[in-house]
Amino acid sequence: MTLGTSSSGFTVWLTGMSGAGKSTLAQGLANRLRRLGKIVDVLDGDEVEKMLSIGNAGTKDERNAEARKLAWICKLVTRGGGIIFQSAIESPYRETREEARRQIGRFAEVFVECPTETLIHRDRSGKYKKALAGELKTLVGITEPYEPPAHPEVVIDTSKYTVDEAVEHILGQLVAQRLLDPSVAALRARPKLQARANPSKRVEPVKAAAAEKPAKAAAEKPAKAAAEKKALPKVVKLSAPRPAAKPAKAQRSAPAKKNAAARTARAERPRLAAGGKRKR
Repeated sequence: MTLGTSSSGFTVWLTGMSGAGKSTLAQGLANRLRRLGKIVDVLDGDEVEKMLSIGNAGTKDERNAEARKLAWICKLVTRGGGIIFQSAIESPYRETREEARRQIGRFAEVFVECPTETLIHRDRSGKYKKALAGELKTLVGITEPYEPPAHPEVVIDTSKYTVDEAVEHILGQLVAQRLLDPSVAALRARPKLQARANPSKRVEPVKAAAAEKPAKAAAEKPAKAAAEKKALPKVVKLSAPRPAAKPAKAQRSAPAKKNAAARTARAERPRLAAGGKRKR
């Protein structure tokens, strides 16, 4: 099936772990553009699961097959000049997201980032607790790995920004990428391009990471202690200065002592009065 190509259409592919905020941001972006008079489609929720049997994948091949189905739909809408937001699945594998980018052409990848601790805290459905307890075997990022995008057009951490702030930022980046005109997006000027971050290569399952952490910490502890010891400056102990030796008293020689005694004896003798008599 071939459709005419229009430069006004594009796809926004939101990827991230379950509960990061993909659906919320997709709806927020769609509502904002609809208020500005744009026709927007969103691939998300129960309708996609019911009509396309998407959302129940349990293996890597099944997840990639779901991503390819959604990419095909996005390609048709984009080539017809429409705007479409895909937030129906986590799409955890980089290979299918890059495949979608090549097929669609006018494409913006949005990495919806959020710390795992925050995702667990937000969990209302209980899926994270079940996965951590071993009751659920198919949760991305807990029992299966997640591969963050290598160079997404937009990275947004939903633990740091409100929905309105995140929508405004993504919208600004769509303008900066020349997918939207500033006047269409109700922006006064074209924003600067966000630096295309390179997130970590892989988010391993939480269980595996937790099991490796104590062993790794124990192995690194001696090396860390040695490095810290080496880095510390040597401490030189300073002893208190010794008091200066008192000069020894000059000792008198034996003749000097004898002369001094003689002088003392003479001084103590009673003097003779005139006429040879002793003076009493």
